[in-house]
Amino acid sequence: MRSDSLDDGPSGPPRRLTISLSQRTLWLAAGVVLASLVLVLLVAQAFSALLLIFLAITLAETIRPLVARLERLRVPRPLGAVLIYLVLVALFVGIGWLLLTPLVAQINELVRDLPRYLAQAQKWAEEAQQALAANEPLNAIIDGLAAQLTTSLQSALPDLLRFPLTLLSGAFGGLLSVVIVITMSIFWLMSAGKLREFVLSLIPEALRARGGVVFTELGQTLGGWVRGTLVAMLLIGLLVGLGLWLLGVPEALLLGIFAGLTEVIPYIGPWISGAVAALVALVAVDPLKALQVAILFILVYQVESNLVRPLVMSWAVKVDPLLVLIAVVVGAEALGLIGAVIALPVAGMLQVITQRLVAPAIRRATTANEVALAGVPDVHSSAPADNDTARQLDE
Repeated sequence: MRSDSLDDGPSGPPRRLTISLSQRTLWLAAGVVLASLVLVLLVAQAFSALLLIFLAITLAETIRPLVARLERLRVPRPLGAVLIYLVLVALFVGIGWLLLTPLVAQINELVRDLPRYLAQAQKWAEEAQQALAANEPLNAIIDGLAAQLTTSLQSALPDLLRFPLTLLSGAFGGLLSVVIVITMSIFWLMSAGKLREFVLSLIPEALRARGGVVFTELGQTLGGWVRGTLVAMLLIGLLVGLGLWLLGVPEALLLGIFAGLTEVIPYIGPWISGAVAALVALVAVDPLKALQVAILFILVYQVESNLVRPLVMSWAVKVDPLLVLIAVVVGAEALGLIGAVIALPVAGMLQVITQRLVAPAIRRATTANEVALAGVPDVHSSAPADNDTARQLDE
């Protein structure tokens, strides 16, 4: 394949650029396209299994530094991984035990006060309905929405009746998935070194050092994302819980834990937890308290977006905040909540691949093209050029 391009420059006669594509290059491009299509189909058909594998690899890369430290102390790698998991389980159980008493007390308080909250909400709804009664078009729209909501609830009633069984089966499936993920992560720690050597043996020797760097940075990105997310969840949970407690909002501990859990969704999590906390303050206390909670969460969002996220994630994943936000939006649109959660590590991995593989390949191709362009002789002029013109063409 050949393409000719003429360039009429002011400093000299036009030059001809010839681009040649060999048959091997065309077959390679077709193979890349075909492999990409197969990968997309594989992800679409086996997304659940691939998600478990992704979580297992992420978990393994998170504890890899601790496993390597234990291995230097003559502790076998599988035993070290099991010990770390046991310590983590004991740590979570201990924290849960410490939080159990106040957490149960707040849940009981919420259940006890729930009728009062519902009565307050019903009172506000009646007042709003009376205020809107004079506006017939708006009242008709609200009546239509209420009818649609009633119909939706009636159609969803069978699913609500089956909810306890669904919850039980979901809990069993979640426990099974946790066991599978932990088991696969242990096997990944045992086999990742051999897999890395096998993959590197398939590429040219001159590129093996760069391939090893890519493997290392991909693992550091996944592990760093988990560690950074845990730190951000802890900081935001403590900040929100303490702030709500100082404001006198009921169920501050529950709302703080919820805010910490939603922090797993970058930049969007504080808005979700803030809306829930403001609604609780509005129903349980008064509109002024809800306004105070809204101001608190605006401050929390500023701290999260300008301090916690840039510092923690730049240390852990090294991804630009704008890229994080774009990845979260795209991931949420494509895969919902799961896509929003895994968007950041996927964006970090794509950034590593782009910086270490794609960008150097583009630079090499551009440099080779410039060298070829500079070396093309002038075929349009038969008259000899003077020394200045020759120097300009060489430059």
